[in-house]
Amino acid sequence: MWIICPIAGVGKRLQPFTYSKPKAFLKVAGKRLIDHILLKLKKTFQKGTNVLFIVGYKKRQIREYLINNYSDYFQLHFIEQKPLGYSADSPYFSGLGDAILLAKEFANNDDCFIFLSDRLPMEEYTSILLIFHQEECDGVINVKQVKNPQFYGVTVVDNNKYIKKIVEKPKEFVSSHAVSGAYLFGKKITPKLFDLLEKQSNIEIENGKEHQLTPIIEKLIEGGARIKINEMQDEILDFGRPASLLDGNRHLLSEIKLKDPLYENLFHSGNIIDSKIVPPVFIGDNVKILNSVIGPNVSIGDNLVIEKCILSESVIGDGVSLKKIISSGSIIGDYSILEDLIKKNITIGDSSYITTSNHLT
Repeated sequence: MWIICPIAGVGKRLQPFTYSKPKAFLKVAGKRLIDHILLKLKKTFQKGTNVLFIVGYKKRQIREYLINNYSDYFQLHFIEQKPLGYSADSPYFSGLGDAILLAKEFANNDDCFIFLSDRLPMEEYTSILLIFHQEECDGVINVKQVKNPQFYGVTVVDNNKYIKKIVEKPKEFVSSHAVSGAYLFGKKITPKLFDLLEKQSNIEIENGKEHQLTPIIEKLIEGGARIKINEMQDEILDFGRPASLLDGNRHLLSEIKLKDPLYENLFHSGNIIDSKIVPPVFIGDNVKILNSVIGPNVSIGDNLVIEKCILSESVIGDGVSLKKIISSGSIIGDYSILEDLIKKNITIGDSSYITTSNHLT
């Protein structure tokens, strides 16, 4: 079996954070998004499994990080998705369908497990494999009931949980079973999958549109492919937008098991002075917190200083300096400096500087 991860996109909905890094590299609850996913995959797939990353935006950054951190477990492969063009120096691509097509030369006659780098299931990936191997089916798709199906691809299923219809971002209600970032296609249908993707890739793209995967799955089903759903019971975290990233942060913090849940070591070492920590809070390495109230639901990166701040429901990047900040619902990029600010929902990218003082560091 091949694991396939399309990770070429810019992540426009997460700008300005993705100006300096791919969206899968955003750090939440102490780990990058891609780390959270790959650690779950390590629990599901055996050592030596082939993983193909379809790269594009920030390709060198992705390649170097994954090789340094995961080549000891997975057999890593990379292929580049070329951009259609550039808008304001940012590349844009032809879509998920064309990204998956690039895997043809690797996995055309093999089982393919595809996962999206901005979706993280709180459950393991084991259940989708169990259904595929135990049931009579050609493929399995993870789904989750959602309140806002208009933002997702949704599935209509029969009484035996075979998919009858799949629709991308329906304007009218079709179903609340949303596709949730993981697909498994058996080797009986992967040649047909890639043939359909290739035909689609030859169709000229209209402005603002992309070659998607959903209509190809619909054609597979119309052609007789038996694809079942794996309905996830726990949350599927969607990190594709700032608001959903904060929701995901909240869920991950609720599940994380800290070695020092009362932060006693940090208080004893002098890294936390005259401050209150309201769990759940994740505190990275080499962090100093002075005269502050932090939490609940705050993720703090590495190598930063927080002084005279009140922070809750926020994600703070690496190398940040915060002084006299009162905020909640904020996402603050790496190596930013903020001083003297009372504001909710701060959203700033890496290396930003906001202060009323004259002191630069």
